[in-house]
Amino acid sequence: MTVKHRHALISSVGVILAAGSVALATPGFAMAAGTPAPGPAKPETKAGAEPIYTLGYSNRPNSMDSEFRYDGIVAAPKGVGIKAIRYAYNGDGNARTTAKEVSRGRGGVGEEYEVVSTKTEGDNSKITFTLRGDFGPGGKAPYCPTTEYPVRVEVDLTDGTKQVVEPKMDMRRFDRCDGQSGTEGGRPVVRLPWDNAWRSPDGNSADGWGFITDTGKVPGNKFIIDASNPRHGTNLPCNRTDSVYYQWVKSDGTASQLTPEPVKLNVTPHGNDWSKKIEFTGTTDFTKDGPGYYKLLAWPQADSTGGQVCQASWKAGDASQAFQVGSVFYGQADELDTPLTSPAVMGTVGLATAAVAAGGGVWLTRRRRSHTTA
Repeated sequence: MTVKHRHALISSVGVILAAGSVALATPGFAMAAGTPAPGPAKPETKAGAEPIYTLGYSNRPNSMDSEFRYDGIVAAPKGVGIKAIRYAYNGDGNARTTAKEVSRGRGGVGEEYEVVSTKTEGDNSKITFTLRGDFGPGGKAPYCPTTEYPVRVEVDLTDGTKQVVEPKMDMRRFDRCDGQSGTEGGRPVVRLPWDNAWRSPDGNSADGWGFITDTGKVPGNKFIIDASNPRHGTNLPCNRTDSVYYQWVKSDGTASQLTPEPVKLNVTPHGNDWSKKIEFTGTTDFTKDGPGYYKLLAWPQADSTGGQVCQASWKAGDASQAFQVGSVFYGQADELDTPLTSPAVMGTVGLATAAVAAGGGVWLTRRRRSHTTA
């Protein structure tokens, strides 16, 4: 992800479902304001491809950063690996951008993926990976506040089969969503760090996503939270964002012991001025929770310097309103067992809903956590 002009992008529906899996599972899942709630997740059927299981992804990026992040798991026969990964850079559902494989734990800044772990039991394997790259959709109306962008991810395996997923991204088009009218007025965003634009001490602002630790401990300079407000510097309501709530949650959506409740973090107020305001969450230690996959969720707040009523804050603790801005793989990141039959075949919304509430989407019957390292 080279330094580039960050052209304004398009807003999209706040969907967190992804082809038979759920990135931010919560029983009370809701979409962006004014959008009907989704039906049950539908499995991918193109070319008979199997679905990828979503652990987490950059569900709500913004037009100033134009970035994409995705963490997932593919199931494969023993001895079969990943041959190639592509994704839909333009947000049009066509996976034409190829990501190159880099070594585990590198944390680079290009269109890249890493194989985090491969767990084999009997004749089957689960391959966990993290993917990162640029994201550049454009031209799709309406410009504000919600336009859906599917970022199709395709994984080709060495046995010639393919696995796919289409996470939907709620892209906040910052320069057109100052919201002088309507319910989206002054809604702040949380940035998605890229390259070394935030001048991280280790020279990589992006490595707070897909960070790999085999000890459970992460240095305090990895997880950046930077919130911007499109009304900053105006006299409009909701023109100030000086705090963000954040929380670490496990892959099933339950809170880490680090943050049983969302934690308030004070941030520097600013707007669409291309400045980068670094705020670190501090040293992170997941050893009490044990090995697994962890998501960093954030909810930026807004109020009015002139005292006007403001309802633009994102509700802390509500997964459907969260920005995922980081992730950690600790040891053997995640274990998934026998896949379920698709909900379309089952013909029951109840079962799919129960699986979502449990954090497992509709791709598995149960999950267990291993305490072995990758």
